[in-house]
Amino acid sequence: MPNAITVLGLGNILMSDEGVGVRLLEAVGDSRPWPAEVRFVDGGAGGLNLLNIIEEAECLVVFDAADMRLVPGDFRILTPDQLAGADDEHRLSLHDVSFVETLDLCRRFFRAPELIRILAVQPKCLDYGRQLSPELLAAMPRLMQAGAELIADVLARASTAR
Repeated sequence: MPNAITVLGLGNILMSDEGVGVRLLEAVGDSRPWPAEVRFVDGGAGGLNLLNIIEEAECLVVFDAADMRLVPGDFRILTPDQLAGADDEHRLSLHDVSFVETLDLCRRFFRAPELIRILAVQPKCLDYGRQLSPELLAAMPRLMQAGAELIADVLARASTAR
C-alpha cells in the first residue's frame, strides 16, 4: 500500500552543508507529532536506491541541498518540472545521479507520485565535516518552518484529492 506522504531527506552528512536535507528531515520530523500517513525517510546521497521509495509514495516532499547561486541558507520550493531544464553544467543536484534523473526513470519504467515538492537549500560549504556551516545553522529555524509548512500543504492537497 502506498504511503500518503513520504518526506525524503537527501544528502551526505559527512560533507557539511551537503547533508542539510537529512539534517532538516530529522529536525522537522522531531519537531511535532505527525499523522501516521507521513513517513520520514533518510535517502542518504540519493541515486537509484530511491526508486522503490519514490514508487511507493502517493505524494513526495524532498529536502535537499542545491546549488542555485543564492545566498547560503536561502531556499526555494520547486517542482520536478522546474528542475528538468537544468543542464549538466548548471545542474542543481550535488549527487552523482540526480534526484530528477532518478524520478524520470521511475516515471518511465515504474510509478511516480503526481504531487512532488522539493525544498532546495543553497549550501555554503561542501568540505568534509559533520557540522553545517554557521550560515545554514542560523537558517535552520526558518528552514524548519518552511519544511513543516510544506508538509502541511501537501497533506491538505492530498486530503482534498482523495
